[in-house]
Amino acid sequence: MKPQIANPVLDPTRDDFFMNKRLAITVIATVLMLSGCSAVKDNRIRQEVLADSKLPEEIRRAIDLKELAVGMTQEQVIASWGSPCKWCYRTRKSSSGDIWEYHIPGADSIIVGSDFIGIGTGTYLYFDKDRILKYWSNQ
Repeated sequence: MKPQIANPVLDPTRDDFFMNKRLAITVIATVLMLSGCSAVKDNRIRQEVLADSKLPEEIRRAIDLKELAVGMTQEQVIASWGSPCKWCYRTRKSSSGDIWEYHIPGADSIIVGSDFIGIGTGTYLYFDKDRILKYWSNQ
């Protein structure tokens, strides 16, 4: 007689147990791979921005200190803080200018986004239609 398993879903002799495990591993690997792609892209943008010999010294210093400066391009902001939160409530593209939301400088994770923490808890960057940083706010 076969022993009774308390939770049949966790029975390793069932085929669907291994299918669920395989699916979970695939999902985790995909999430890790996609989050790594953002970091690689951010690093490439940072290197390109810092390699520009025409980069004003005040912008270079802000990037090195992971700070913002009015007049930065979107690429310069990414070089300083990383990509904005893609899943956050206030990150938006618009023909009149984009709004980017951050919670931790350089963080790009749904766990720190407004969807998790709550609307109105981040730092919001406002760009004009030419992709230049005009101002930022915590509201």
